Formats: sequence, structure tokens, C-alpha cells
Amino acid sequence: MSRLVVVSNRIALPDDKKSSAGGLAVGILGALRAAGGLWFGWSGEIGDDQQPLKQVSRGNISWASFNLNERDHDEYYNQFSNAVLWPAFHYRLDLVSFQREAWEGYLRVNAMLADKLLPLIEPDDTLWIHDYHLLPFASELRKRGVNNRIGFFLHIPFPTPEIFNALPPHAELLEQLCDYDLLGFQTESDRTAFLDSIAMQTRLSDLGDKRYQAWGKAFSTEVYPIGIDPDEITRNAKGPLPPKLAQLKNELKNVKNIFSVERLDYSKGLPERFLAYETLLEKYPQHHGKIRYTQIAPTSRGDVQAYQDIRHQLETAAGTHQRTVWSAWLDTALLSEPAF
Repeated sequence: MSRLVVVSNRIALPDDKKSSAGGLAVGILGALRAAGGLWFGWSGEIGDDQQPLKQVSRGNISWASFNLNERDHDEYYNQFSNAVLWPAFHYRLDLVSFQREAWEGYLRVNAMLADKLLPLIEPDDTLWIHDYHLLPFASELRKRGVNNRIGFFLHIPFPTPEIFNALPPHAELLEQLCDYDLLGFQTESDRTAFLDSIAMQTRLSDLGDKRYQAWGKAFSTEVYPIGIDPDEITRNAKGPLPPKLAQLKNELKNVKNIFSVERLDYSKGLPERFLAYETLLEKYPQHHGKIRYTQIAPTSRGDVQAYQDIRHQLETAAGTHQRTVWSAWLDTALLSEPAF
């Protein structure tokens, strides 16, 4: 029977409640709970990368995790994934900082991960690879003789060719992506941008039914919008409030509240939200003391300069440099960790 093998940069380990602050892990875990299988990825720890894989199982899900050494983490994760691909894919070429050694580190780590996963792959496994950290991963597996079906899903936008082609290794990345059997995107615009980027580099043959060939490789493309699980949210909403949330609700019961929760990132439009709220209170002063805006923004990628800058900008906007920041006249709260 075919087994599902999921690969992502970071995995949500079963006994680690702080293993992920993002939506990718939530979506993957939901799929694995339904289908069962193996989840392979980085443990979140920086240390000895020569240690054996840590493997655990809970019910129908198994986890296999590894550490990254400091150099690999910096070049693959900080410098290339999050200082080149992330800003470029979000149309922020002004924030891209390309370094040749970071590109080489990105390729080196993808090759290393392929080596680590290879002994775990069974002949009838279906592999499902996730997100921009692992664009070359299928290519590395093919080099090692893996003929299994390999799918890829991109959780962020795919930029137009004018943006993507600004990256020095754009052609190599596109050819590597064509080693996947199926590539999934959030929107039709993303899928089209990917195909248009290929067509600008080489001959793209349309085989019909969203199947194409480029560089002698055949692959399929599809659009799979991913969203929240409304049933789970409904169940949680009907349950008892955690103590911290109950306390917060009591403190804010006499005012109208605006809550916003997302990771601290320049792609989320957080400074614009703060400015909009400030403009609201300046234009309608009668709302002073009657409305409060609470922004919950877990920090991430703190080693990347652009993320340090956005945190400083938001803390300044909220009023002062503290982990929890209150600005009295703006009635604003910025929490760098969830309050519940």
C-alpha cells in the first residue's frame, strides 16, 4: 500500500507545542492525520548535523527530524530562503540580498536532506514536498535514482517572470522544479507565472490537461487553494477559554476590540495596519478609550535584517521597545508572543 511521505523545511513534532508558528504545519498535520504517513524535516535545532535522525511515531503518523549546523542554517535558511526567495516571491526585490555562497549553501543542504531521506523511501511511497526552501529537492532525489511520484506545493505566491528572472539562478531553479511530477500553486495567477517563466527560458510544450514538458521533463500543474479548517475553529470556539485569554477578555470587556494574529513579517502589512488605526483615531477622536487594537505577532527569522527592521518599526509605532508594548492614547497592544 502506498505511503505518504511529507517533506518540509520545519516539522511540527508531536510533543513540541512551540515547533511552528505558521500555517504550513497546520495544513500538513491535517492531511497526515487523515492519510497517515511519514513527516520528514528540520527539528528546529542548530547543532550536530551528524547525529542520526530522530524518529518518533504517534498513531498513524511517524516523524523523522534532523539538526542543521550553524553554517547550513545561515546560508540555506537565513541568507537564501529568507533573504532571497521569500522577498522576491513577495515582489520585494528591494529586500533581496543575493550572495553566491548562500546559493551554494542552499543547494548543499537540499542535497544533504536528499541523502538523509533516501534510506527511508520505500518503492511505492508518494512524496509530497513543501515550499520554497525545497525547490531543488526533487532534482536531488532524481540524481539518486528515486523514481517515486513526487509532488510539490508552493505555499507562497510565484512571482511574474519579470520578478523571478531577476534572481541570478532563475533558470536553474526552473529546470529543477520540472523534476517534480506535479506542482501545486495557490492561485491560477501563480501557476501561469511559473509557466510563463519557463517559456522565457526554453521551449515549453503543452501536452494537454495542464501537463507540460520542458528541458525533456514532463510535469503536471494544478491549483489547490489552501485555507483554514472551519470545523476545528468552531470546536475551539465552543470550548473553555484558556486562563490568559479569559483574563484578557475580562480586561477588555468595556471596549470594542480589534484583534489581528499573524507572524511578524514585512509581507503581512502590519505597519500599514497600525497607520490605518492611528488615522481612524485621529479622524474620529470620539472613539478614544472605546476601541482597542491588539496585534499578536510571534517573531520569526530574527537573524535576517529585514525582520529585525520590521520588529523595530512596529515596536516604535506601538510606543516603546518592550516585549509587550502598550500605547495609551492609541489604545494599541503589540504582543510578540501569543497571549494564550
